[in-house]
Formats: sequence, structure tokens, C-alpha cells
Amino acid sequence: MKKLIHLVYVPFTGLGSVDFKGNSWFSYRADIFRDYTLKSLTNQTTKDFVLWVSFRPEEKENPITKQIEQDIKNAGLKYILTFDGVMMWDDRGLFHNKDLKERMEKSLSVIKGQLEPAEYIFKTDLGSDDIFSKEALEEIQKQEPKLRGALYYLNGYVLDMVNMRLADWNRPTPCSKYTIMYPCDIFFDAEKHLEYVKGLESHEFIPKVFDAVRLPDKRYMAGVHRANISTTWENQMRGQEYGDIDKREILKNFGIIL
Repeated sequence: MKKLIHLVYVPFTGLGSVDFKGNSWFSYRADIFRDYTLKSLTNQTTKDFVLWVSFRPEEKENPITKQIEQDIKNAGLKYILTFDGVMMWDDRGLFHNKDLKERMEKSLSVIKGQLEPAEYIFKTDLGSDDIFSKEALEEIQKQEPKLRGALYYLNGYVLDMVNMRLADWNRPTPCSKYTIMYPCDIFFDAEKHLEYVKGLESHEFIPKVFDAVRLPDKRYMAGVHRANISTTWENQMRGQEYGDIDKREILKNFGIIL
């Protein structure tokens, strides 16, 4: 097995057509991240991963950012924060893509300086309001690294975080919580990195752009709350809703206890 480093990447600010919606929004999202996403990560059966959270430069001294970092420290996770904006192609805020290479050069330099040498990087994208089941990261790490390899999910759950309702989430295309396998020399070179992911303008394209493997269902949970952009409870992808007993068991497997 080739030596790999697993990065769980959370783009916090700098994403979308409106890349920052004010401190009230930021604080609300930080609370969701602490109460759901972080709990699911500390609940993983493996702790051999590094949480990478990215922000705009403007958030570097924001007290809310400081609290997010403290929450990560309290969770006992290995982490890296970068402040050069989002590190992926933005299909909504297209203006972010104009200087993506220059911003990526800065952030990748920070990342490289804090990691041990390895042959491969696994980069798993995770929204700051999304949740993984306890076995998800260990299953990802058991996959053999390969050039142009990727991993994706279709069906999972959706959680209404306001009313604590839980249902199946049945997607026709890959969800946004995917993993790309990079040889290290490609990952840390911004130009090669961007060439490697060329064509991946949205998560739906994962199987078209990469040699992708579908992972088991029910390993992720999409969060629905008062600050969503696209994911809503009233959606045709929402399936069976769960009663209290089943809901508690499922949430427990995701590190969330009612």
C-alpha cells in the first residue's frame, strides 16, 4: 500500500456568488459546523486524517474564525487553516476561478509545509454543514491509491436541522462529498493540480472525469437549515422519512445524539 495522507477539505467562506453573507450568517454556520460536522468527524473509526478548512483572507482575524479553530482544537483533530479563499472550481461564483491558480499556489505551500512526505493525497470534500457516518473515512482510506482515481456517493440521508427530521436522500448523480486521489507531486503543483481536475466543474461530473468508484450508500447526511443555498427539505430527492426510534439509531452512527 502506497503511503497516503487523507485531507478532509471544508470550504467555509469564499464560495458561491455571494462569498460572505455577514457575521450573523458566519456565526450560524460555525455553530452548525461545531454541533454536526465536527461531531461526525470526531466519531470516525479512524483519526488518521487532517481537516483542512479554507476561508477568505478577510476572515483571518474574525473572532468567529478564532472560535471555529478553538472548536477544532477541542475536538482533538489534526487540522490546517488557509486564508486564500476556496480551493476548487466554483460553478456559482465564477469570478473566483479567475485567480484560482495564484490563490492555490499560496494555500498548497501552507499545506505542504505542515504535512509529512507521502506518495498520494486523498482529498475528500465535505460541506461545513454535512455529516459522515462513523465508518466513512476508514472505508475511503482502504481504497488502493491510483492515478486519476476518485470515489463518490449517490444515496445518503438528509437531515432537517431545524425540526430534526431525517429522511433518505436519493440522488441520480454523485453528491458533493467526493474524494480525489492525487500523486503528491501533482497535488502540490498548482498548475498540474488544476490540469488534473480539468473538466470537474461540478461534482456530478466525477465519473466522467476520473476513474471513479461508487462507495456504499448511507454514509453521508446532507444538512438542511436556515442558511442553505441549494439543499432544501422540499426536494424530489427526499425519500422515506424515519420515525424517532430509527432516527436516533442512524444519528448515533453519525456521532449526533439527540
